[in-house]
Amino acid sequence: MSKKSKKSKKKTPKAIMFFKNCGAFIWSKKIIFGSGLLAACVIAVIVSLCLRRANSAAQQNVNVAFYNIPEKQAKVLEDNIKKVELGKVTFKNVTLDDLNKDKADKTYDLLFTYEGLASEAIKAKAANISSKLFNYLPTSLRRQNEPNDRKSIPLVLDHFEFSYSKPVEAKIGMENPQNFDEMLTFLEKAKKYTFTPFFTNGGDDEILLGLISAIIEAKGGYNAYSTFVEAAKKNPSAEKLLTLNLGNELTLQSVLDLFRSWQESGIVHPNWFHAKYRDILAFVEDGQVALLFTKLSVHRTIPYKLIRDFSTERAPVLSGQTDHALIAPALCTVKLSKKSVNDKVIQKLLTEETQTALSMGTQLAPVALRGESFDVQADDVRFFAASCRYGARTDLLSAAFMPDSEAAKKLCQEIRRYLTTGRI
Repeated sequence: MSKKSKKSKKKTPKAIMFFKNCGAFIWSKKIIFGSGLLAACVIAVIVSLCLRRANSAAQQNVNVAFYNIPEKQAKVLEDNIKKVELGKVTFKNVTLDDLNKDKADKTYDLLFTYEGLASEAIKAKAANISSKLFNYLPTSLRRQNEPNDRKSIPLVLDHFEFSYSKPVEAKIGMENPQNFDEMLTFLEKAKKYTFTPFFTNGGDDEILLGLISAIIEAKGGYNAYSTFVEAAKKNPSAEKLLTLNLGNELTLQSVLDLFRSWQESGIVHPNWFHAKYRDILAFVEDGQVALLFTKLSVHRTIPYKLIRDFSTERAPVLSGQTDHALIAPALCTVKLSKKSVNDKVIQKLLTEETQTALSMGTQLAPVALRGESFDVQADDVRFFAASCRYGARTDLLSAAFMPDSEAAKKLCQEIRRYLTTGRI
């Protein structure tokens, strides 16, 4: 090798090499740091998207609670809710304690129950239902100008009904009485053909208070009935309620005295306020009842061969009274959480197809403007409710008392004592 070549391969000074190596090291670290930062950003975006997707999926999940409704009705609701395109749906029967917990609206999305004092307590912390959903209902059922009115919406209606014997009507020559005076005339004439023209299972507290509700409303209109309910909430004592003026000399005492006059004149069995369901079957089977008072849901359990000859009507009102409501408890849904998917479920339950399915399954009356009814009785309830200015209202037992209330039991005992003795 030439001397020239040897000279060209001079060694780089150590100081320069040190700085070169430092620069290469720093550059490599920048690349590593930059790559790590990019990877972290990508992971953060992926996690964010996953969380957003999970949250979106959770918003499509619906937790359904059933409170104080019959198992058969809960099953019908469950079957129809499952037809809605949703995420995960859970169903649970709950207690009032479950619903009163601080985070109930985080645990449950929709509650299905009957309108009444219990549902009012729950609705205080519920969310509003979209106003457009109320357009599925007749005007009188919307009730959007009352406290908590948009926090629940009715789905089907039960009814405290008056059912007239068609064979007895044929003998008397009268069709279903349309007012209170006609009903009294009908009952007086029916004494000739039946052992107990009027009958009901008044031994059941719900039916006893339901009859009182219907008569007070029929004679005094909704305002009188509403006044009575509010008074019973505050002080459910028969002694306090007995002489409360509900307008036009209407009082609880005047209603109970009417029943006592029926007992004395033979219009009703003297022990009707202790009668049970089995007594209805016995008297109806023997053809000894001209006018039967009970609930539509009880009507459904009476064998068809016994009930087929009865024609159902709403309570015959006092002539001249116009501002009425129908005593027809509503199975409703309460929107507990603010999820938009809740409105989707409610909308589906109010469609013509589902209203038909709910009526067929529960044998109760649909509430929507459209939807086939189980039968003429159910269709009549919808018509009666729509024709009343104040729509459908719940009975005294549900409106003024919590389920299994001892105060309600005591009130019924006091009423039965008065019907027996004329004293509280």
